[in-house]
Amino acid sequence: MSLLGQFAAPVGAMLAQSKAMEVIGMNIANLNTGGYKRSQTNFYTMVARTYGNNHDIGGVNGITRTLVDQQGQLLGSDSNLDVAINGNGFFVLNTQLDGNGTTYYGRDGMLGMSLGNEITTTLNGNTVTTREGYVVDKNGYYVMGWPVNADQETFPTDEGSLAPMRIDPETFTNNGEATTTASIGLNVPSDAAVNYSESTYIKTFDATGASKTFQLRWTNIVLGSHTQTATPNWQLPEALAIGTPTTSSITTYNNRGYEKDLNLEWTRSGANTWELAVQEGSTALNIDTDATPTSVTVTFDPVTGDIISPASVSVTGTGDWDETFTLDLSSISQPIGGSAVGALTETGFTQDGTVAAADKNKYSLEVLENGIPLDIDSASGDSTPTVMTVTFDGSAKLQSPTSITITGTATGAPSFTLDMQNVTNYASGTLVENSYDYNGRSNARLDHVSFNASGEMIGHFADATTRPIYKLPLATFTNPNSLDPINGNVFKVSGETSAPVIRVAGGQGAGQFVPNAREISNVDMADEFTSMIMTQKAYNMGSTTFKTIDEMSQVARDLKR
Repeated sequence: MSLLGQFAAPVGAMLAQSKAMEVIGMNIANLNTGGYKRSQTNFYTMVARTYGNNHDIGGVNGITRTLVDQQGQLLGSDSNLDVAINGNGFFVLNTQLDGNGTTYYGRDGMLGMSLGNEITTTLNGNTVTTREGYVVDKNGYYVMGWPVNADQETFPTDEGSLAPMRIDPETFTNNGEATTTASIGLNVPSDAAVNYSESTYIKTFDATGASKTFQLRWTNIVLGSHTQTATPNWQLPEALAIGTPTTSSITTYNNRGYEKDLNLEWTRSGANTWELAVQEGSTALNIDTDATPTSVTVTFDPVTGDIISPASVSVTGTGDWDETFTLDLSSISQPIGGSAVGALTETGFTQDGTVAAADKNKYSLEVLENGIPLDIDSASGDSTPTVMTVTFDGSAKLQSPTSITITGTATGAPSFTLDMQNVTNYASGTLVENSYDYNGRSNARLDHVSFNASGEMIGHFADATTRPIYKLPLATFTNPNSLDPINGNVFKVSGETSAPVIRVAGGQGAGQFVPNAREISNVDMADEFTSMIMTQKAYNMGSTTFKTIDEMSQVARDLKR
C-alpha cells in the first residue's frame, strides 16, 4: 500500500465515527419521544484486495440498525385513550378512513380523536349538525380495530374485518338492538319465614335500544290448584217456613291455591222447591243464565227427598285469580218429615283444589312488566301460566327450570331467554343479588371510552351502561428490526420484512395492553453517554492517525529536495 493509500483507513474511521455520533445524538434527542426506537451503529472492515498476508487500501464503515424489538419505558397517563403495548406487537394504522390507504405500524399509544364527515342528529328536539370522530395516533393515522360482533361479547380476529374506530357521541344512537339472552345469579333464602316475598329487577333493551325493566317476584309459597268441583253433602229442613233463608259456607281455592270462602244461601220458595244463591262476601255471584242469574230454583222429589234439578251449577268468583268451578248439587237432599224448623244438616263436603303452602326447596316465580304478570309457564298447560315453580335440590342448587322465556307485551318489548342456572337456595335470610348480564344494545349517546388489558375498547354510555365496542389487534413480525422507520415514529414493511401476523393481545407470542399508559423510547441515557465517550475517543484516534500520516507524507516529500 502506498503512503497516500494509508489515508483511507483514518478517513474511513472518522466518517464511520461521525455517523455513530449522529446516531447517538438522535437517540438522546428522542429520549422521551413516544414510540421511538433507538438505533445502534455497528462497524465492519473494508478490504479492497488481499494478496498473501498483505492487502491494499482498506478501512472501516458503519451500518445503522434500529432496535425495534426492544421494549420502551411505560409511563402512566390520565387519558382514557392512551394505551401502551407491553411485549411484542404493533398498532395497525392506515392513512385513509376507508382503510385503502398505506398501512403503517406503530408503538406509540398516545391516541386521540380526529373529526370526520358531517352528520345530522336530534338533540333535545332540535336538529343539529355535528361531525363523526375516529381514533387516530399522533400523526393523524387511523387506528384500526375490530368492531364487536352481534352478540356484544366476541370479536372477529381476521385482518379483513379491521376498520377505523368511530367514537363520537352519536356513534351508537341509531344502533339499538333488542335483548335476546340474559343470565342472572342470585340466592333466594331457604330460611325465610313462610309467605316471604321479595323482588329483583332486571334491565333489557327493546328493538330500538330503549331500556326496559322487568320485575322478578320470588315467593316461598308454592301455589296450589284451583277447585274444579265442589260437592256439599247437606240435608235441607223440609219444615222451614217459606221465604226463610238458611245459610252455610264452603271453602274453595282459586288458581293460586288461596282459600275462597263462599256462602250458599237456601231460601224455601214452596213445597219441595228452594232458591239457591251463592255469595262472595256481600256480592251475589251469577250461577244461572235466566233473568235472575244470581239465583237458581232447586227442586226435590216429594217422595224420596232427593234432588231433581239442577244436578250442578257453575260458579265464578270475582277475584283476579278465580276460576270457574262446578258446584255439584247431587248430594243435596230434603228428607221428608225430618229436620226441625231452621236446621240445615251438613253431612260432608269435598272439593278437589289444593291449598298453597310453603314447600322445602321450592319457590314461586312471577315476572311482571309494568306491574302486570306475564305468561312464563304456558307450556305446562296449567291454570297459572304467570307463575312458575322453581325447584332446588338438597344441596340448594337449582334443579328446574334452568331457563325461562320472557316476552314483553308493551310495544317493541323484547322476547328473551333468561338463564337461571346460577340461582341458589342457601340460608341467607334475604334475597341476595350476585350477578346479571344481558345482550342487546342501547341507543344512548356515547359518553367516553376506555381500554382493558385485552385491548377491548369499553364504551361508557349516557344511560350508565357499559359494553365492549371495539378491540385492538396486535401486528407481529418474525423480524421486526427489518421494518423501515418513517417520520412520526411509525414503521412500514421493507423488502426484508416478513408478512405481518394479526393477533389478539396475550395470544401466540403477542404482548398485552396497558390502559392509561404510553410507551416512550427505549433509549438508555447511561448507555448513550458511554457510547458517546467511546465514539469520541475513536474519532480522535482516527484524526491523530490521519495527522501522523500527513506528517509522514511531508517528510517523504521533503526528501526529494
